Amino acid sequence: MRAGLPGVVGGVAVIAALLGLYLVLPEPTGDEAPWMVFVSIVVTAVIYSAGAVWSLLYITRARHPVRVGFITLAVMVTALVVIFALTYLSLSAEDASNFNVPLDKIDSLYFTMTILSTVGFGDIVASSNPARIAVMIQMVVGLTLLTALARVVLEAARRAARKRYGLDDGQAGFP
Repeated sequence: MRAGLPGVVGGVAVIAALLGLYLVLPEPTGDEAPWMVFVSIVVTAVIYSAGAVWSLLYITRARHPVRVGFITLAVMVTALVVIFALTYLSLSAEDASNFNVPLDKIDSLYFTMTILSTVGFGDIVASSNPARIAVMIQMVVGLTLLTALARVVLEAARRAARKRYGLDDGQAGFP
């Protein structure tokens, strides 16, 4: 138990840092050039992808790969939530009519979570085509990328654990 605590604390710290960074970043004003918003999203996606690859490589060398896999998954889901919340915040700042209500940081985070969880309460609604396209992209990412990412991360963790503990796929008692 004590051996796993630093990893869990580290994962929680990264999640808290991502959410903290989101909350302290200045809100977009709507005066930003559209190409800058696009470049920001692409750069963020590249950093996110690099982090995903690094995480998969780290899992294969980890002392407790299954735990590291779960922590990695939690951090990556949080990063995606922050990326989409920033996207919705930017869209709302650019044109308040993109949504049925103007969004602040908490509203954007809340809207992102309702889309990700497929709850969709309907209190915040995308009202323009650009906002609807962003929501559709999040739906596809949420359904496909997160599912695929979870499968890849957890399978990498299982393989590393099998290798580390010398277990075959057919041995009983392995989770």
